Amino acid sequence: MITISVIIATYNRATLLHRQLRSLQKQDLDASDFEIIVVDDGSTDYTDEVVRHMQKTMNNLSVIKQDNQGPAVARNKGASVAKGSILAFTDDDCLVDANWLSIIKKKFSDESILGLQGRTTTVKKLVTPLTHQVLNEHGDYSTPTCNAAYRASVFSKVGGFDPEFPFQNEDADLSWRVRERGIIQFVPEMHVLHPPRPDSFKKNARKMKHLISEFMLYYKNPELYKKYRAANPWITIYWLVMVRAQGYHFTRRIKYIHKPIMMLQGIGLSLVWWIQLLRLLPTFIDSDRKYSSLY
Repeated sequence: MITISVIIATYNRATLLHRQLRSLQKQDLDASDFEIIVVDDGSTDYTDEVVRHMQKTMNNLSVIKQDNQGPAVARNKGASVAKGSILAFTDDDCLVDANWLSIIKKKFSDESILGLQGRTTTVKKLVTPLTHQVLNEHGDYSTPTCNAAYRASVFSKVGGFDPEFPFQNEDADLSWRVRERGIIQFVPEMHVLHPPRPDSFKKNARKMKHLISEFMLYYKNPELYKKYRAANPWITIYWLVMVRAQGYHFTRRIKYIHKPIMMLQGIGLSLVWWIQLLRLLPTFIDSDRKYSSLY
């Protein structure tokens, strides 16, 4: 009987997905006890070939294809066909430890636990100003979906991920709604490695636009936002992100002085982000008005 359904949303990361599936193939939990559902969110690379190749040695691996609609829709699609009473989420650019699923199963033997978040680390020596990685070593109220698990019954009751989120904050929204019903436990031994993933300067430069989702997250439930993040989205964007986070990153990037090109890329990226945050002010004002009227 399948206990755990592992759900991975993927989009044009065939090589990384292959690496992740190989790590799931090495789980110490019996393969008959879990299934792996890959939701292909409209990939145009060789993702399909990778999945077919892995299915030759992984009888518990299935794939769902959909037009590109984003990670929230993809994960909900996977959950809708899942057979397990536990839904485990990770990302295509991660690597799970061999005991990841056995620890998840063991922790859910406590009926009071509604969700779990694991410890996520990275390879710090490979981090550069242009890499993406997730680091969650002590717990995060947002419960990053690269290393999380929920009871399927609770996931269904709260309505799963909200597909209206524009790419970012759908995991925080779900986590907060589950936390209002019970416990999401941080489990250090539930470990996932999130190796630094190189991205282009252009792609990194566009990241600030995703902060629009802060307004939706706030107006959807202001009290939860104040409880778990900040008094309002403006403080998050222009104090926590623009001043504190970007100030920290700017000073940290000077350490690459022995690699001048990398240092200049990092400092340049910080400057671009500051400029973007100023240029996005009218957009943020419009978003504030939009979501305040919707909720």
